[in-house]
Amino acid sequence: MIAERAARAIDGAAIRRLRNRSLPYAFILPIGVLLLAVSVYPVLYAVWIGLSDATLLQLARARFIGLGNLLRMAQDDVFLRGLWRTVRWDAAVVLSELAIALPIALFLNLSFRGRGVVRAAVLLPYIIPPAVTALLWVYMVDGHFGVINDLLVRLHVLAHPVSWLGEPGGSFAVVTAAMVWAGQPLMAIILLAVLQAIPRELYEAAKVDGASAWQGFRLITLPHLMPTILFLLLLRIIWMSNYVDMIYIMTQGGPGFSNYTESVYSFMLIQQFDIGYASAVAVVLAIILMLGSIFYVRHLVRSVLA
Repeated sequence: MIAERAARAIDGAAIRRLRNRSLPYAFILPIGVLLLAVSVYPVLYAVWIGLSDATLLQLARARFIGLGNLLRMAQDDVFLRGLWRTVRWDAAVVLSELAIALPIALFLNLSFRGRGVVRAAVLLPYIIPPAVTALLWVYMVDGHFGVINDLLVRLHVLAHPVSWLGEPGGSFAVVTAAMVWAGQPLMAIILLAVLQAIPRELYEAAKVDGASAWQGFRLITLPHLMPTILFLLLLRIIWMSNYVDMIYIMTQGGPGFSNYTESVYSFMLIQQFDIGYASAVAVVLAIILMLGSIFYVRHLVRSVLA
């Protein structure tokens, strides 16, 4: 009897230990299933579609073609030039946003009357829907009744109105300006939050030591901002590489293929029902961004945070 009770006690303790160990996994099981359903499965399905000749008209009869779409990309001038257009778009938008957002954040960090109202007003471009922003800028730069053309003609900067969206360079400049106008408030507010977290004692000590305002910015402000700046640059590059709305609404990728980034190209391929090749383009873009992000985090961010 004693041995039997001891065995039962041991079995009960083992069951309790197993239950305690499995309890955390039971809690995370629902979110794990959800992630599989909304993240992992769509990614795997996109990879599968990218390895086929699927179209929307014959999706059920799609054939596996392996690396056929990759070979097609290697000979696709629109795709190859789209890599440069994507890099150009990312660099122009993200660097311009940073160049504008940083001074705005420094200004909003100052103490002045009505600062709260100004901070709220800075967010207005960001909260306007992208479609509304795109149409607003289209009307502003219109070659017949656009306010920008009217002002430039009145100031004698232009001899006559220009069809900005009808030229490759002009359309890229206008779309970039619209995107920067809409996106820089988010970056400014995030930088402002970091600025407010910097201890004021550091500036006071630097002032006592005779440091100038520029030295305070270079030696105190910038080092505190740099990790956040690098993180924002990474996020915005990923975001802009996958951005379609503003470019498509304002230019449909034109004139010609001049504004065809890889994400816009993939979107246009879907409109042509070529979802196999469109998925392959999207997957390749995702792989490039993933590899670039790994390199960025390892070799750039680590050097700043060390």
